[in-house]
Amino acid sequence: MDRLFVYGSLKCGEQAHHLLAGAWREADGVLPGFKLIEHKGFPSLQRGQHLINGEVYLIRTEQWSVLDAWEEVPTVYRRSQVPLQDGRIVWVYEAARTIYRSI
Repeated sequence: MDRLFVYGSLKCGEQAHHLLAGAWREADGVLPGFKLIEHKGFPSLQRGQHLINGEVYLIRTEQWSVLDAWEEVPTVYRRSQVPLQDGRIVWVYEAARTIYRSI
């Protein structure tokens, strides 16, 4: 299983959290080197100089295709592997380069 850092619609209590059913929640984390932006009403991440707070989940292999479809990979988001402030390595959905111009 791999870790996923979530910061928007996948967070607990948000509209797409049900897609994480069966995932194991770990301690929350802080993601350095990004900034929050908005794209069509949804939060998104872009490389920057801020610290982003979020939730961390252990994701089963079979969940990735559903999550990638929700996040519209690779058109709207892309999945990147990055370190959290505490050293854990996580996957994160960040804005695809194709939408940078429209933000």
